[in-house]
Amino acid sequence: MVPTLSRKAIVLMACAIAPATAHAEGLQVSPISVEIADRSGVLRLGNGSDADLRAQVRIYRWTQADGEDQLVETDELIASPPFIQVEPGSEQVIRLVRFGDAALYMTECERTYRVVVDELPADPGEAQMGLQYVLRYSVPVYLTNPACEDSHPELRWEIAIDGETAWLNVVNSGQTRAQLATVNFISNDDETVPIAGGLLGYVLPGSERRFQLVQPAQAFTSGGQIEVSINGAQQRENVALALANQ
Repeated sequence: MVPTLSRKAIVLMACAIAPATAHAEGLQVSPISVEIADRSGVLRLGNGSDADLRAQVRIYRWTQADGEDQLVETDELIASPPFIQVEPGSEQVIRLVRFGDAALYMTECERTYRVVVDELPADPGEAQMGLQYVLRYSVPVYLTNPACEDSHPELRWEIAIDGETAWLNVVNSGQTRAQLATVNFISNDDETVPIAGGLLGYVLPGSERRFQLVQPAQAFTSGGQIEVSINGAQQRENVALALANQ
């Protein structure tokens, strides 16, 4: 007898650079990033399936330390409601409301958060056939300061080579985030080394982000420049080369 799979399988989806709506057959989330200059913002959750859908919404303060993303639970931003049920073909609005210190005047230009939306399993009391896929979305949220309309990221680039491994280190000394996408290394020998065809990641204000490169380290040893889309604008940046023990 062929066994039947009837328990849950979990699929995680990190939504960053994508169409205006990140979606699957069931849970749909829009927009794929939220900027809040006033008291609150809105996230919309839709149900593209033919069954009721339940989801949980949680918010984390998003920072970067030691070159990596850090997420910490916070009450500076509140999701209302935090639990939802959406009927087939319907949509639920989630309001993201500033609370506490975040509701006061901001001295910094930008605060960064992540809204994590988890599709919840169906009621365990209901009969389930086959695999049940549970989706997760991680949506960037930015509290912005209207006084900083002309602010922009200020980036410093370095490729560090340690043996056979290369790292791309990016420092943002500016006051707003940098979204990095479509990244190529253009060597001094005029060779193009693709690094990321889509989104590479984010460098938050006053932070450093390290990306381990999958390309052979020797591809970068001649030095060169980085060709990159920063917040949607394509440009070339000088990049320093650092060799271990030198």
